[in-house]
Amino acid sequence: MELGHLTLGDGRRVDTYVGGDPDGATVLVQHGMPQCRLVAAHLEDGARAAGVRLLALSRPGSGLSSWAEPSLASCGRDALEVASALGAETFAVLGISFGAPFAAATAARDPERVTALGICVGIGPWRVLDADDPDLAAEIDILALDDQGRTAEAVDAYRDLMSGVFDDLLGKETDEELMVAFDALIGPDGTSAVDLEAFPPMWRGRFARDVRDALTTYDGIAHDNIAVGRDWDIDLTAIRQPTHLWYGADDDLLPIEHARWWQSQVPHAQLTIRPGTSHGGAYFVHGEEMLRTLTAGA
Repeated sequence: MELGHLTLGDGRRVDTYVGGDPDGATVLVQHGMPQCRLVAAHLEDGARAAGVRLLALSRPGSGLSSWAEPSLASCGRDALEVASALGAETFAVLGISFGAPFAAATAARDPERVTALGICVGIGPWRVLDADDPDLAAEIDILALDDQGRTAEAVDAYRDLMSGVFDDLLGKETDEELMVAFDALIGPDGTSAVDLEAFPPMWRGRFARDVRDALTTYDGIAHDNIAVGRDWDIDLTAIRQPTHLWYGADDDLLPIEHARWWQSQVPHAQLTIRPGTSHGGAYFVHGEEMLRTLTAGA
């Protein structure tokens, strides 16, 4: 794999990842949260086996990527510009977890260049679908600031909120300590949301590095939550490409209503619900299969 960065036409920096098979059909990955371009490292082995070239970028505020006004549409444009700069005229896009809306934005922006769309355990408009979740009350209050045009205050409020959530985790000295703390943080009622104990140490280490790199600041979390929490500035009816939805039947982190919502918005999408699969397992374990599906016929 090759880690680098690009300067976009408007002068912003974007951190990038290039890996997999350099001669293969290309899949661009939109990362989850709190993640960054290093989400592609979890798919690296599967990409090489499938003969797929992997690209990824860190969205605004994640890693060292420059800040930008929260927007799904602008992130779609960024992805297309990055793909061009990295030599991909056409490519499929895969959105993982919180990356799903940004993958959809990429596909909707240019249905000719983006050949297929994949959404793996992808979140929908959480502010609507999860409005009754008491754990999200503080974030919904923050979004109310953005509704009033007080976006800078909303970003500051997200920084403060996330500091209380992640400061202790990021202070862990070893990757293993960080992973144990992360699993305890996101697992509902003390249960594992990502089945970390089932994954070999190399995978756990990759995830820890992904989280550490993503959370250089908390700006990326603020950006993504506001962009997805607002009314979406993309037209999902523009998505004409083959579309695949992959979800885990045992996902305790993301309610299955999100899968149903995506299916309702993109009616031609093929939905697969994997039995015995958790949130993380959906892409840790099934990466090669998804990449092969997205590049079939390419």
